[in-house]
Amino acid sequence: MFDILATVKKEEAYILERYTDFHLHPEVGGKEERTVKVVMEELKKFGIPCEHRPNGGIIGWINKGKPGKKVALRADLDALPMAEDPNNLTCARKIISTTDKAMHACGHDGHTAMLLAAAKVLSEHADEVPGQVVLLFEQGEEMGYGGRGIAKMVIEEKPDTIWGIHLYNALPSGKISVDPGPRMAAGIFFEVEIKGKGGHGSRPDLSRNPLDCFIDVYSNLSSLKMNYLDPFIATTFSVGKVNMGTAPNIIPETISFAGSFRVTDLEESKKAAARAREILDHCCALHHCTYEIKSGLNPSGMVVYNHKGYAALAEKSVKKVLGEEYLQTTTPWMASESMSMYLKYAPGVFAFVGINNTEKGTGAAHHNPHFEVDETVLVSGAAATVQYTLDALVTDVDTSDFTPNPYSPEELNAKPWLA
Repeated sequence: MFDILATVKKEEAYILERYTDFHLHPEVGGKEERTVKVVMEELKKFGIPCEHRPNGGIIGWINKGKPGKKVALRADLDALPMAEDPNNLTCARKIISTTDKAMHACGHDGHTAMLLAAAKVLSEHADEVPGQVVLLFEQGEEMGYGGRGIAKMVIEEKPDTIWGIHLYNALPSGKISVDPGPRMAAGIFFEVEIKGKGGHGSRPDLSRNPLDCFIDVYSNLSSLKMNYLDPFIATTFSVGKVNMGTAPNIIPETISFAGSFRVTDLEESKKAAARAREILDHCCALHHCTYEIKSGLNPSGMVVYNHKGYAALAEKSVKKVLGEEYLQTTTPWMASESMSMYLKYAPGVFAFVGINNTEKGTGAAHHNPHFEVDETVLVSGAAATVQYTLDALVTDVDTSDFTPNPYSPEELNAKPWLA
């Protein structure tokens, strides 16, 4: 077997070249035409057959016809529709988006660069790959554009395991988390309109101000975690959008608001959604208002969940290729991710690779204009990917505790509590 770390280190210039190119030319979800073209050109250079599947992304195969297990490797392609600040947290950036109002503010450029490097190494040593490797490059992860399409590919390919990486600002640069269990949260998204009775600001007694009702609703929703949900299960709540009114002296008839709960347990998700509806019932009755749920407020089991057996294998892989000092345990990340759906159909691991480097200023939050990746970690991520792939192809992992979800991606999207 070849020296994995040494081989990947020889590809560092290639990794940085790809990362820089993707960062300079970000494309938002559903519009990744250049990105798709570049990735497919690179795969074809490596002799890897690949296809672009509309409403999904790119699928490629490394397969010398050898019998054995099958491992799927996943990365995402899209950027976010936001302007990039020329500075990170402490200094000026080395590279900055050349596309107006688009930037890689979540690390997908790094994810794609790492997977391309891993694919290059695995294809060049295909005679030493004892099985099959499936490459999945997802479009539109941020907007849910390609998730169901990629999930269909996972169902079609039936891999023994699936692996993915997310660069993570809350971990020190270079540290890798492959902890078992819930790693990212299911999202209970919602948009609600409360209807009261409009009036003039001089006579609020003649109106039913929906703002008063909203304040009561928001206060009770905010206290849900403290008073009704298990304090030992991670749950968060936030409202990110509120719309009301047109003038300072007019009490409007309606107020609308949108937000989300993030929950790492399906039963807690059910409790949160049910209690939120009860709060709307009671608060609106108290304030003589009515409400309409415009969308969402349904429980969800779409948690990114690392399989216990494959997480243990991933830990051994990281130790083997990088060293025990690279491993770090971390709490679940309360953001949501389409990797959750893929892990409903195949057991696997979603690894976090830290990018927080205070000296370089790369600790900004994801989806923030100051977000930047510490490029030095990309080699480690690619090396861990190759090592996990080769280990998973030759290791028997007990998956008796895993049953593929019987519902289609469309059904899970429509009814996420079936996950």
